[in-house]
Amino acid sequence: MKIAVISMIRESWGGSEELWFAMAKQAIAEGHMVMHMSFDFDQLHPRMAELQQMGVLLFQRPGYYPPGISPRERAVRMGINFIRKKIRNPFSVLFSQQPDVVLYNGTCYSIADEKLLLSSLSTYKGRWFILGHFNNEQDRGFGQQDRDVILSAYDRARRVFFVAERSRNTARRQLYRDIPNSEVLRNPVNMKDLMPIAFPTGTTVHWATVGNLLTVHKGQDILLSVLQAPKWKERDWILNIYGDGADREYLQELTTYYDLPSKVIFHGKVDDIRKVWQDNQALLMPSHMEGMPLAIVEAMLCGRPCIATDVGDAAAWIEDGITGFIADAATILSLDETMEKAWQKKEQWAAIGLQAHHRALELYDPAPGKTLLDKLINS
Repeated sequence: MKIAVISMIRESWGGSEELWFAMAKQAIAEGHMVMHMSFDFDQLHPRMAELQQMGVLLFQRPGYYPPGISPRERAVRMGINFIRKKIRNPFSVLFSQQPDVVLYNGTCYSIADEKLLLSSLSTYKGRWFILGHFNNEQDRGFGQQDRDVILSAYDRARRVFFVAERSRNTARRQLYRDIPNSEVLRNPVNMKDLMPIAFPTGTTVHWATVGNLLTVHKGQDILLSVLQAPKWKERDWILNIYGDGADREYLQELTTYYDLPSKVIFHGKVDDIRKVWQDNQALLMPSHMEGMPLAIVEAMLCGRPCIATDVGDAAAWIEDGITGFIADAATILSLDETMEKAWQKKEQWAAIGLQAHHRALELYDPAPGKTLLDKLINS
């Protein structure tokens, strides 16, 4: 069987790539042909290079703009891409391979922006699916015309997958309609060893944030705004920030502005998540929007309490005060109150972390790539 994946994620890699990546490796192992289309990034990510070596066919389409480029350069690139797409539908090369199955990997609503893809799908005779990773609970971000496009795509897709039940319920509300062909899938865990890690000792608290440095999504600037308050500056802690992204420079400058350079460390992207949790005692996740972030699942499996905002399925995994702590929203007031509550119980964090580990073992899917592949083949 030929399986095509089309990803709209505008970075060379991210958490939203992990589920289809696991599916692709499983598909290759079972003898299927896999192809993937991404934006035309300047460099091939190591994960994509790994798939290429396994035999996955890689295609690119215009539309990627590196962070930090000047408005003039961006305008030039947009003009060139516009002409390229006018000359030829970039998806035609993918569909010329005659895939049996097509999986679109994006946000819950990004399909509304894929006019050229929808044009190709209008004459496509195979099965196609949508995998949506998150939506914004506070702002649906589209009007009536886009709603109609989204619902038309949902209806034509064989299945619409969400990675969080709350994301599916949010979509029902924002589209004000049921999605009868929808299902919820679990994201994969990037660890072979699922045993809890010994809790770090020492008097200094080491918190960690793990994820893309994109504040409109992950809310790291709200976290820094909490920690710059005098009561927090007086306490003994270190914030370790793991990840990279468009807002790294902004967050570094904000750290300096808040006079926190001695207490906040930027580590960049890391490959060994268990090493992160050998060194840190709790996860801080001040997100504005999520589906079900891998960072929470991985931290819980490693035996660490999570302090997270009530977005996506975070509250379905984290029971407040028992397996972690839940803030009502990504606001300075709510996050501060929840972090204070957690701080006052920091002597219990090791025990809370073990409860988190047990809870995560109950909820995670040990073979999510296989699960997704079976859905694509058998639906």
